[in-house]
Amino acid sequence: MQNQFKRRPIACAISLLMCLGGALPPAQAQSTPAHTRAQQFAIAAGPLGPALRQFAMTAGIPLTFTADQTGDKHTTGLRGTFIPQDGFAELLKDTGLEAVRMDNGGYVLQAVGPQAARETALPTVTVSSSRPLTTEGTGSYTAAATNTATRLELSPRETPQSVSVLTRQQIEDQGLVTLDDAVQSITGLVMQKGYYAGNSGSFSARGFPITNMMLDGVPTSMGANGTFNADNADLVIYDRVEVVRGANGLTSGSGNPSAAINLVRKRPTAERQVSLTASAGRWNDYQLQLDAANALNEAKTLRGRAVVSVQDKDMFYDVAHDRTEQLYGILEADLARDTTLTVGAHHRKLEHTGGYQDFPTRDDGSSLDLPRSANLANAYDFWDQTDKTVFADVDHRFGKGWKARVSVIRKWQDVDTMFSGFGGGEGRTTQNTQAYKLDNQQRSVDATVGGPFSLLGRTHEVSVGVSQRKAQNDNFGDWGARATPLAVDPFNWNPHAATRPAANYQRWRTQSTVRESGVYGSARFSITDPLAVIVGARSSWYEFTNEGNRTGYKVAREVTPYAGLVYDLDARHALYASWTGIFQPQSAVDVNGDLLKPVSGTNYEAGVKGEYFDGLLNASLAVFQVSQENRAMTDLNGPSPCPGTASTWCSRAAGEVESKGIELEVSGQLSPGWQATAGYTYVAAKFVSDSDAANIGKLFDADLPRHQFKASTSYRLPGDLNRWRVGGSLAAQNAVYSSDSPNIRQGGYTVVGLHAAYQFDDHLSLRLNVSNAFDKTYHQIGWTAGGNSYGTPRAATVTLNYKL
Repeated sequence: MQNQFKRRPIACAISLLMCLGGALPPAQAQSTPAHTRAQQFAIAAGPLGPALRQFAMTAGIPLTFTADQTGDKHTTGLRGTFIPQDGFAELLKDTGLEAVRMDNGGYVLQAVGPQAARETALPTVTVSSSRPLTTEGTGSYTAAATNTATRLELSPRETPQSVSVLTRQQIEDQGLVTLDDAVQSITGLVMQKGYYAGNSGSFSARGFPITNMMLDGVPTSMGANGTFNADNADLVIYDRVEVVRGANGLTSGSGNPSAAINLVRKRPTAERQVSLTASAGRWNDYQLQLDAANALNEAKTLRGRAVVSVQDKDMFYDVAHDRTEQLYGILEADLARDTTLTVGAHHRKLEHTGGYQDFPTRDDGSSLDLPRSANLANAYDFWDQTDKTVFADVDHRFGKGWKARVSVIRKWQDVDTMFSGFGGGEGRTTQNTQAYKLDNQQRSVDATVGGPFSLLGRTHEVSVGVSQRKAQNDNFGDWGARATPLAVDPFNWNPHAATRPAANYQRWRTQSTVRESGVYGSARFSITDPLAVIVGARSSWYEFTNEGNRTGYKVAREVTPYAGLVYDLDARHALYASWTGIFQPQSAVDVNGDLLKPVSGTNYEAGVKGEYFDGLLNASLAVFQVSQENRAMTDLNGPSPCPGTASTWCSRAAGEVESKGIELEVSGQLSPGWQATAGYTYVAAKFVSDSDAANIGKLFDADLPRHQFKASTSYRLPGDLNRWRVGGSLAAQNAVYSSDSPNIRQGGYTVVGLHAAYQFDDHLSLRLNVSNAFDKTYHQIGWTAGGNSYGTPRAATVTLNYKL
């Protein structure tokens, strides 16, 4: 099946699209509609908000309400068998509220009165549902809930950590195409190109690299190998990008105390929707997208979606060219009244020629001041990458709000690349050619079960799970494909002059396998009406094997804690504090030959969160301190060479880096028709203890900005101009310098984007995006011999979208 998927992706997509776009034979209904289904309920008396959440989860129906509506109201509870409408009536007795069923099958809470809900646009607010929440179609710059932090479905205000969500509307408004673009638009995240060759940059947060990525909440390993990173996903198949900053070992396992990035895929819809998108931009940038979803039977118990996307473009610098093709298909089937099976596949192919911009500097670290269109790579340089992913999950709803989910992901990643590197120095610059291949694959399995329960007369929530992942990396190639390095004149370089050398792919090889498994759990206890406490822990087992020499190391039963509390000051504001952890195994040994303890990361965080305008706007202010301890340090007091190793010195676990900072974010609707998000981050990560005493007190990674401000907005004009939407984005940061040379610097800079869209009718719209509108010149910095490149100059893109 894998080979068929590889050979015939277009045929597979066309078959599914034919079903999604057309009529199908009717099928017998397999389930009773949720709003007429009678179920058994046992909800204790107590605060109204948690009781409504438990009821909606048990009934399997969406319910929309705000904190203002429930406030300090209480309910006498609910016991017995009810259909949803009768259950709502009993729960809401004497509260002055009623639940009204909307056309989409969900319910909205309103004050008792004539047709109030039906005459008012439905807001995106606090939602309780048995289905994952999506941002597509909401038009919002904020999300009602996420579960990346704890596996509990919580609103941003209920989550005791810094959370950001890049919604589908933001992705489309800003014209974001890749994960690199997304990271540059999210509060507190940093994308760097300088230290990696290839198609994707490296990602960081709170002063530390991001080492894991999630797909629909399931942890997967990233493809970085120290030379290049292969994880630059395209955003067309995703509904949103969720980010939890700080240590997040509870749900992600091992890693750094930086952030968890969760890419949430688009899902099928029960109603037909077909979207055709075409765009054209500077440097021959052309894109075509087809996105189709529909129910595949009359009962709508089988639903599907397919996305086909092609992009062909020149880079802004000479010679280089990209072509990307994507196919995505997903099916969702109601196997029974309370059981849903989802299966899907994603195929992405990237073909890049002409290399990536990579400049050396002068000996004093100053720029060569080459034109932004310059490219010192060779025309024969290339990067070919194919990613194949298949996935499946089963969701089951037990009743009374309890549900379980089992998810499986299998991913294959193949890279074949040849690129140029530099040596020598000013006036004697030379160029070499490197060639590598990657044949990586991984498998992730995650299973969870959870729901509400009653204790001491109050309603609480719990989630427990198990996970396992295995990543196999086979990287091989030639670090010196050209026997005699080429002499380079950066000011008179001809990328077509040299011929492609033959590569010896057996010169270098590394084969490794990482196995990681864990058992985890979290619980949210409603201590009093205003106070909720979340506690959790994860126990992990980790094993690394070097398949080349059959060496490796293991970590058993590493416990990762989680604790947080949220105190509601009023219906809109809450104070919170949290203590979270994560670990990262290391291979260094001490003088006794014992493996060093894992590097431990701890995140302390406190702040205040707000929810305004019926939940349409979220805000947060956080202060944090992140410590990474047990980092390997050279043990100069021990023997040399270190016994039983090839190392000059043994190590000891005594290194420490501490990061402190502040984060502020506001996202959502400021007024009707006006969406915005804005975030400011200050972070300073410094050495506290290190082998080199001169490092103590210095910045841990000087090329990461300490100050960042990011904002984006979209406004629909009023009155007769309401077919127009206008907006923009802004990203600013302070000056940085290279960790390898303080002479290589980039001053502070600001990049501005603008966009405008016109809606011709219900089907057709046109959008103009201008990136780097003021054509700011800036660099991604590296080291003296390379890694320095320009940021993208000003570019304009026109996008035409037609919805059937």
